[in-house]
Amino acid sequence: MSVIKNVILDWSGTIVDDFNPVLAATNEIFQHYGKPPLSADDFREKFCLPFTEFYKKHLPEATMAELDAHYHRAFKLLQTDIEMLPHARDFLEFCHAQGIPLFLLSSIHGEHYKVQSERLGIAKYFKQAYVQVIDKRKTIHELLAVHELEPAETIFVGDMMHDIETAHHGGVVGCAVLTGYDSFAKLQSVNPDLLFRNIAGVQDYLARHRAEPNDHPPIGTVGALIYNARGEVLMIHTHKWSNLWGIPGGKIKPNEASDAALRREVLEETGLTLDSIQFEMVQDCIQPPEFYKKAHFLLLNYTAKTSQEQVVLNEEAEEYRWVSIDEALTMPLNTPTRILINHVRSH
Repeated sequence: MSVIKNVILDWSGTIVDDFNPVLAATNEIFQHYGKPPLSADDFREKFCLPFTEFYKKHLPEATMAELDAHYHRAFKLLQTDIEMLPHARDFLEFCHAQGIPLFLLSSIHGEHYKVQSERLGIAKYFKQAYVQVIDKRKTIHELLAVHELEPAETIFVGDMMHDIETAHHGGVVGCAVLTGYDSFAKLQSVNPDLLFRNIAGVQDYLARHRAEPNDHPPIGTVGALIYNARGEVLMIHTHKWSNLWGIPGGKIKPNEASDAALRREVLEETGLTLDSIQFEMVQDCIQPPEFYKKAHFLLLNYTAKTSQEQVVLNEEAEEYRWVSIDEALTMPLNTPTRILINHVRSH
């Protein structure tokens, strides 16, 4: 992947947290036309871009001019408390400090963008804002051509399937964040090149990607199949491994012994302390398709025991289970974890 030199951002759900006002304005429209309001979960499942397709399906009797007028009238009264998402301002300042040109490509109404961006003081960060765009796929080529951006050096960061589809359409790097409207499953279905929990992950990626050469050496990591006092093993799942189940672990820091890295990573991710650590195997894991980005890992796999039962997950994982080792093999596991468990059972 080329070094990223340009960033295109979506607005709603990527930079600002406007989900509740958008839902409220949409429900006002639904009620105006005699439709029952949508719950937050229903809205996340049904809403899509281009929004013309959403309204064509759910309010086919209304014209777009009518819908636009209703929405604009309702939303402008609801947008006064909209704030930036966590880490968003830091990301804008990072790009500014690094000299990375920022562009906005969003369906937000032009007047709403003007009001919000001026109140938040962030319009200055964008080289140009493309707003009130119904179908972003029809605009991205214009954006790239007008500003003479090389697609391979450009990333589009958004929170919806349409954003990733637009990135694919324009030949740019498609980066999804889980802070907005579409779920992990919906975003994963359109195969983003990168996927992060929030925009801080994007910033970290850009910082590392711009600082390191393109030919990265293998990344040394540690992970453990952890047994509790009942002989059950700990399984966790995370979006980084396509929401598959696996074992806790992470990268080895410079000048850090591998067993010390294992204890640190497990404590950070689960709150567990380990004993009876035993090395099991090394896996040469080259660009695993289940991982959320391309990478080459050397996985140092261990078994270990813990006397604790209560697991406290950090932000990297969504769920955990203590299960028998045979039950673990019936779960949707990432490939390295399945290889490790089969190795342990065979011994």
